[in-house]
Amino acid sequence: MAIGGSRIYHVNSNCTDLARSVAFYEALGLQPVTRTVPSRPQPGSAFGLDEVAWDAWMLQGDCGYDGLSLDLLQWTVPPPTGASPATMWEPGFSRLVLTVPELDQVLDAVTAHGGRLLAGPSPVVDPEGASVPTAMVADPDGVAVQLEDGDDTRIARVVVNTVDLDESLSYYLDVLGLRLVGRWEGASADGSLFGVEGAVEYSRADVADSGSQFGVSLVQWHRPVAPTSGDRRVRGANELGLFRMAWSTDDCARDEAVVRAAGSEPFAPTGELSVGDDLPLLRVLFWPGPDGECLELIEVTSASGALD
Repeated sequence: MAIGGSRIYHVNSNCTDLARSVAFYEALGLQPVTRTVPSRPQPGSAFGLDEVAWDAWMLQGDCGYDGLSLDLLQWTVPPPTGASPATMWEPGFSRLVLTVPELDQVLDAVTAHGGRLLAGPSPVVDPEGASVPTAMVADPDGVAVQLEDGDDTRIARVVVNTVDLDESLSYYLDVLGLRLVGRWEGASADGSLFGVEGAVEYSRADVADSGSQFGVSLVQWHRPVAPTSGDRRVRGANELGLFRMAWSTDDCARDEAVVRAAGSEPFAPTGELSVGDDLPLLRVLFWPGPDGECLELIEVTSASGALD
């Protein structure tokens, strides 16, 4: 049985300087649309923390609410800690994939807004055999962003590295209710894009919901050697980098039962969360996915988000 979540709503990335990070992603073509900043700290059990406060912007590409939003968040309570993954093959969230028109012009803006060009641009052959001009950049906090030349600006995919592709794929299909788009075994690519000499080898499965122009790439690495099951570390909610991916739902408590029946243990039972005094109060649930990636359910209530 799968959750009743209707679609993937956003991916969250934690940053050290919100204004700087917003300017960087604006340079890539995303636009800030909603600011979420509760007026004071609130209980943080949903995140696995004692108390939480933050300032954040939701950013979108050309397809607006029909696509995925990026939740850029700067923690104030507790302060941000840690660092983005040091390699492209650590289990869990790995990188965002954005399509952008005029790739060369976008790359010129990357370094001007606190980012770094890691590799490319160079033609990369995708699993379907098409050659796509591609570059890898890092945002101001070291989050890897793969830029692909395209017709519009949008967040096309998030990449999740898996320890066991079969296991993770089953979870995303059977528990999260996504559909399989394609699967490729024994794929290879020039390792320079990933900071590796020679070729890299991996298997990949792409899944998607039915309501947005966005997908998830599940990747199991073979070269460099895939990590072991003991490497599935659950990152802290205030660690820098990609932390969670959120589904919208009309019944968070109902879907919590599905999550628990699948053997997953939420950080806390379904609870209420304010994301801003002028925004609706949310019911939320956070839990670690099969590779330590944090997954979230969001149910919008009719109440105000003001804290009592």
